[in-house]
Amino acid sequence: HAAKAEKWEISQVTKTIKDNVAVLTIRRPRVLNALNTDVMNELLSHFDAIENDPNLIGTVLTGFGNKAFVSGADIMQLATCKTPQDGYDMCKRFHNVVNRIEALKKPVVCALNGFAFGGGNELSMACTMRIAQKGLKVAVCQPEVNLGFIAGSGGTQRLPRLVGVDKGAEILRTGRPISSQEAVEIGLIYQEVEGDLIGEGVSLVNRIANGDLKVERLPKEPLMDIGSAKEINIGHLSRAIDGILVRAIYDGAGMNLEDGLDLECRLFGECITTEDMKIGLENFMTNGPKSKAQFVHK
Repeated sequence: HAAKAEKWEISQVTKTIKDNVAVLTIRRPRVLNALNTDVMNELLSHFDAIENDPNLIGTVLTGFGNKAFVSGADIMQLATCKTPQDGYDMCKRFHNVVNRIEALKKPVVCALNGFAFGGGNELSMACTMRIAQKGLKVAVCQPEVNLGFIAGSGGTQRLPRLVGVDKGAEILRTGRPISSQEAVEIGLIYQEVEGDLIGEGVSLVNRIANGDLKVERLPKEPLMDIGSAKEINIGHLSRAIDGILVRAIYDGAGMNLEDGLDLECRLFGECITTEDMKIGLENFMTNGPKSKAQFVHK
């Protein structure tokens, strides 16, 4: 390609076929398979092709390696958002891909080969079903509050609909990690798999496609008996961001899913107006993910 002065496209999402099932693998090992616009666009292209291929009955979505499915969204790309409109637009771009996956007419089983943080968990929740390698001490986490913003790829709306509003709110507001065992117990993950994770995913796709396994779809109508936000200990985390997050969760739960997702985008944009998001992002980029940001709560 160099000799011919031709552009060489390097794919960050690979596709193989197993028993009439497409296996898509997100492959960005240097950043633990973090999502960016290029990856999301590749996923969109692959899923469009899979849905239109009569020889394929569904998809298993996984990540490269054995540490992470997806470590989250690319923070450097997120840091380019300077205005609420920037934040809203970025959310919408991610939502377009995630919503497309959720609307596919063929089943998608997400096979968590490692932890799914932030956007990784949000991507998985749009799939028909989630399975995980057995014994993951950390399987899923929505750590956005540690960085001073809210989940922005559907997490504030899909997680409460999958595990219950109060449980989802507690996970989102504290940013605490969930093991694969707990994820099964609360209904976020279908099962843990000991052994061939991809093989089990392919088997499940076949069972769903053949009608041998019924899967409840995520409810899209407003939830009933929502109640109000519970008092929880958020420690050092930003009270300003927590207030925005509570609105996203509890107001969104009373809306249909489409309107709730739009609310999430608008409130993500609102985070950009806070001092705490600036503090959280700067702390992360300067000191790394283990350093606690010194939020000023405004």
